[in-house]
Amino acid sequence: MKRISILPALLLAFGLSACSLLQRHYSSGYYGDESNLAPDPAADFYHLRKAHEQQEALEEMGIDPTRPLGENEQRTLEVRLQLKRLEEEIPTKREKQQYYRYKAFLPGDLARITFLRIPSVEGRERWIQKLGVSHDDSNGYSEDVAQIIENNDIIVGMSQKAVTESWGDPDLVEVAGDPIFRNERWKYSKHVSSEDGYRKEMRIIYFEGGRVVGWESL
Repeated sequence: MKRISILPALLLAFGLSACSLLQRHYSSGYYGDESNLAPDPAADFYHLRKAHEQQEALEEMGIDPTRPLGENEQRTLEVRLQLKRLEEEIPTKREKQQYYRYKAFLPGDLARITFLRIPSVEGRERWIQKLGVSHDDSNGYSEDVAQIIENNDIIVGMSQKAVTESWGDPDLVEVAGDPIFRNERWKYSKHVSSEDGYRKEMRIIYFEGGRVVGWESL
């Protein structure tokens, strides 16, 4: 029986494999010159956009974007970024109107993500009903909100309709972005009493998704 040794072949294969795995040191003279690599504008734009989106999301959540994030904060950020991507992908005006009508009533980002992943407008409405979510515009006001309106006051979470019933129509409405999102700033001129008599005061109410998120007096 003729025997053929496979050792030389194995050694040759190993040698070729080792050569392919060999990494040149930068001092060898063969190391690639990174300066010869052409810049990639598309990659730069992507990284800048991603950094901007993260900073914007952190500011929305009230987290300082300049400090390192904890583990829970990182998870919260990832959920918020996922939600923002889904919001950008809402395909039709009807679906956008439906989502932003209910957004303020959905209990957190995970519920909003679940809502947006339901494939039909009708399916989302059924899910909303099971969740027990309603909105003031069609179902009246809660007892607490009704009392706030009676006192001519406002609170966070109040609808635009409730604000007009409490304070009347604004003197000026400023809209940020697409009006369908109902991100607005309402300005009122009020005369308030002071030590020197009555003075004119500017009051500004901020809305996101048609709901009060804050206000200030100037």
